[in-house]
Amino acid sequence: ADHGRPRAAVFEVDELALEQILPDLGASVIVATNLFRDQLDRYGEADTVVDRWAVALAAAAEGSILVHCADDPRLAMLASGAHLPAFTFGLAGPPADRDDRPDADGSIADPVACRTCGRQLVYSWRSIGHLGAFACPEGHIGRRSPDVSFEPMRASDQSEGVIDPAVRSTLRVTGRLGEATARSPLPGLTNAYNVAAAMTAGVAIGHDLASSADAIRQYAGSFGRLERLEIDGRIVILALIKNTVSLAETVHLAPSLGADVVLLGLNDAPADGRDVSWIWDAPVARLVAGRAVVLTGTRAADLHLRLKYDADALTLPPRSIERSDSLEAGLAAALARTPPGGTVLAAATYTAMMGLRTVAQRRGDAPPAPR
Repeated sequence: ADHGRPRAAVFEVDELALEQILPDLGASVIVATNLFRDQLDRYGEADTVVDRWAVALAAAAEGSILVHCADDPRLAMLASGAHLPAFTFGLAGPPADRDDRPDADGSIADPVACRTCGRQLVYSWRSIGHLGAFACPEGHIGRRSPDVSFEPMRASDQSEGVIDPAVRSTLRVTGRLGEATARSPLPGLTNAYNVAAAMTAGVAIGHDLASSADAIRQYAGSFGRLERLEIDGRIVILALIKNTVSLAETVHLAPSLGADVVLLGLNDAPADGRDVSWIWDAPVARLVAGRAVVLTGTRAADLHLRLKYDADALTLPPRSIERSDSLEAGLAAALARTPPGGTVLAAATYTAMMGLRTVAQRRGDAPPAPR
């Protein structure tokens, strides 16, 4: 305690560590943001993680509260059997910034089956991957209206005029404790979901939405998560990619970031996941088409092959794609191909992103990563 006031601690927990850690935490607010297919070599299929989380939640201490995304059917089915008090967050309606048809981007949307009858869920709209307005054809499960709803605001809706989407985003958030406008330094629908999750966790511990929105305004962003660095008179945006969905979301966000050059880094260290087959499941043509491309990382050759199979859609001559063996050489090549004042979008897996950031830190162009 601090001067008699209780302090809060926030733990980011690995998927498979939850059942070991949760019993030692006591009464907790457990925030589940989403459950996408990720690192199959470590976790297996997502349904396996659901089974493990069900075991963990069954052992949660009395007084624990579950906060989860109402748009994720895996989490909805998990919550229905957890018997914990719950708060949910989700989109107020179909997303306005993308094609929300149920069959849109079907390549990145895992089929999700009802855990009661085994039938595949149906959707009236989707947002990211398998998130959206879902329902079991037999009526066993369906999306419920979230306790906290959010709506990303378009530039024309924002009272301060046009806001550069590469600088920040604005959400209109409503819920059982009122409504608020939340401004985040991070763009994109993925980050909007994260903001809504944080604000809903605030509701779960007794804060109103307005005070949570004030806290969000003071948030400066996290290293490597669309972090902007200035190097040699160029802007370098670091974007973490780790699975099919995160790559697809980076593809979707790229036009608003104004990238002149795309630097793709793919490593296969344990922290990245040894299995890199996910690069074949997401569309990449829109990310690199019309831009100079530099490939780096231990699996750069896999990226090169991936782009070769999309060659017809890339509208890039072969010389526009360069491959560098080291991360340092890759960053140097990307900077050299970027005009002064231009932007490099560096989309990389975890260890590749950290390696690029370490190179920038050695140059004096990035602050130390927090430990």
